[in-house]
Amino acid sequence: MNDVHAVIELKITPQRDCGFGRLAERVAKFEQVEACFLMSGTYDLLVFVRGDSLQDVAHFVAADLSTLDGVLSTATHFMLKTYKAKGVLEELGGDERLAVTP
Repeated sequence: MNDVHAVIELKITPQRDCGFGRLAERVAKFEQVEACFLMSGTYDLLVFVRGDSLQDVAHFVAADLSTLDGVLSTATHFMLKTYKAKGVLEELGGDERLAVTP
């Protein structure tokens, strides 16, 4: 089985007395979530998720993440091809360029 991996940016509302921590902890507890980071910039949390299919990840975002109190918006980016992971270059399997014809 080939898992589907995605990166999800979450814009959230900080809560009084705990900032982003309580909601980040809630997000991190989902079994689909492999990693969760507080970020600077446009979005507050960067979440790495895994699912069985594109539809599985999309359902998780729509049904679980986006409906949490305090989540203002999400942006999902599916990982299509790996070139390097954990410091290791992936095998490219030869020249993947298209042939040029006159």
